[in-house]
Amino acid sequence: MRKNKFAQIVKATPEVYTPFAPVGMSVVHGVRLVELLYSRAGFKFTATSLPGHLIHLVVSGHVRQEMNGRWHDLHAGDAVWYHEDELVRGKVLKGPWRFYTCNFIAPTLSPPPFEHRVWRVGMRPRAQFESLLQAWSDTDSPPAVREMRVQGRLLELLATVWHEGRGQPYAVDPSARLWWDIETRLREDLSQPISLGLMESLSHRSRATIMRSCVSAVGVTPMRRVKQIRLSLARGLVQRSDLQIKEIADRVGYGRVHEFSRAYRKHFGMSARADRRKGVI
Repeated sequence: MRKNKFAQIVKATPEVYTPFAPVGMSVVHGVRLVELLYSRAGFKFTATSLPGHLIHLVVSGHVRQEMNGRWHDLHAGDAVWYHEDELVRGKVLKGPWRFYTCNFIAPTLSPPPFEHRVWRVGMRPRAQFESLLQAWSDTDSPPAVREMRVQGRLLELLATVWHEGRGQPYAVDPSARLWWDIETRLREDLSQPISLGLMESLSHRSRATIMRSCVSAVGVTPMRRVKQIRLSLARGLVQRSDLQIKEIADRVGYGRVHEFSRAYRKHFGMSARADRRKGVI
């Protein structure tokens, strides 16, 4: 009986053959935005990050920025990773401030811990971001080709920045620290009833103290902030999951779907169903 040739090769050269584990599904489920943005010196900003993941790479300029109560000085070569509804505010100290940005949906990908959300990168990520932007802007290519190029180049970029990420020092506003600790606990289960009483029991601090800390951290009252967080999570589930609208409402703490629908439309300017129909790459 004739021997299998492949089996002979493996037996003869065992050091060459390695039984690698199979590669699973792509972590990236969709790409919503790739852009190179500009701002002048002196520009002040306050915003919340987009649903899903958001990565910035600073090309030029100097910005003093607060993210989740942590202050960073950003310069050319700094990368920043945002996740879901995060409050960001700051000022451009030296212009022009230019940065690449990419917003993508990756439900199974956990963001880096807060202490590693800002880090220095080399020249390779900048070239990869430029290549990603070119693929994104190439609307003349067939849709399937554009999709594969965008997905492939983003995955290459993620592999690079994830590998290079080390984290930079940051400073936390002492008056806001309490709120960020409470918010981290609340995010663990947004389906539960949330009240100022619950926040008191979690933190063992008074309502007045919690109120002052929350306003210092995010500029709004605790219950308004909880609503922002819930609706941001809801939008991510609307756009990237197959859950029914009622299931999403339950998951983010709305017991009645019509109340959820009303709040969603008021917050995002469209219904949840209309938002779901919007496509991503």
